[in-house]
Amino acid sequence: MRIIRSSDFTEGRWRNGMGVSWDIASDPPGTDDFGWRFAIARIEADVPFSNYPLVDRIFTLIEGNGLDLAFEGHRSLAVHRRFVPHPYPCDVPTSCRLRDGPCRALNLFVRRGAWRAVADVLSSGADLAHPGPILLFALQGAADVNGHALAEGDAAIASDAITADTEGFLYAARLSPS
Repeated sequence: MRIIRSSDFTEGRWRNGMGVSWDIASDPPGTDDFGWRFAIARIEADVPFSNYPLVDRIFTLIEGNGLDLAFEGHRSLAVHRRFVPHPYPCDVPTSCRLRDGPCRALNLFVRRGAWRAVADVLSSGADLAHPGPILLFALQGAADVNGHALAEGDAAIASDAITADTEGFLYAARLSPS
């Protein structure tokens, strides 16, 4: 299992230049042509989101009072509760409207046709077995995963299986090749 401390996240700009993000991990690392990418975004204003052709996203509010996502030609999505994963396609033009101040979101991007992802938020002990990568993020409170301590805001990448115990909320996304 690979532990990624929050202090090791790489700060950057959104693809469209409209915001700040922190890359946690990607495959392959450090390229725009990723199979999957795990990152945090800070949203400080009503802005359009970056467009990623043939990519799906799981968007999870982790800080702030929420926002509304408007998808061109589709129904909008109210994101008003923290720690609830919301999947949607990144190649539909999307804009957001903040409800009451800045927000931060955890994003998992997966290349359509290459990867599929399912994300859950765990609030107690759990055992997960999965044949591919399992991406973890300590949303609130510390977590113990396979005997390794994750502080709030830390991430990890596990393979095959995890045993986790959390005093708060732990994000767990299971990736599978398509």
